[in-house]
Amino acid sequence: MRRLELAALAVGFAVSGCSIQQEGEEANAQNSKGAVYHASELPYPFSDAVEVDGVLYLSGDIGANDAGTGVVPGGIEAETRRIFQRMEARLAKHDLTFDDVFKCTVMLEDMSEWPAFNAIYAEYFKEGRYPARSAFGTNGLALGAKVELECWAVKA
Repeated sequence: MRRLELAALAVGFAVSGCSIQQEGEEANAQNSKGAVYHASELPYPFSDAVEVDGVLYLSGDIGANDAGTGVVPGGIEAETRRIFQRMEARLAKHDLTFDDVFKCTVMLEDMSEWPAFNAIYAEYFKEGRYPARSAFGTNGLALGAKVELECWAVKA
């Protein structure tokens, strides 16, 4: 149960977190239970990822622009590609790849765009090694995003 509570804390919306890092430093804070919190690069109050017992819980990500003030232009395809670019970089910071991802949750502003998202999603995982996944439609995402993706990865 405690692991689920920690996971729930780690799973936030992509733009609900703040950077607590100083310039040139990666800010990691560890709590008494061994969870390591990795600060977000976006200017909102959330951790980019939280590591617990060898599992990296990546916060939900939208196709945010570099400043985190909006999403990239171009609709679902552009946002999805941006999410995967950002996710790949976040995983690499922890010496992980998409091969280490075992669970994803997808939130779509419009479920009719599921096929467009799915086509891009499938490019990032090896056929036959897709993560477990949940998906649902929402009544709005941060910054007017069309899609948000959160993932969990395991450290070997």
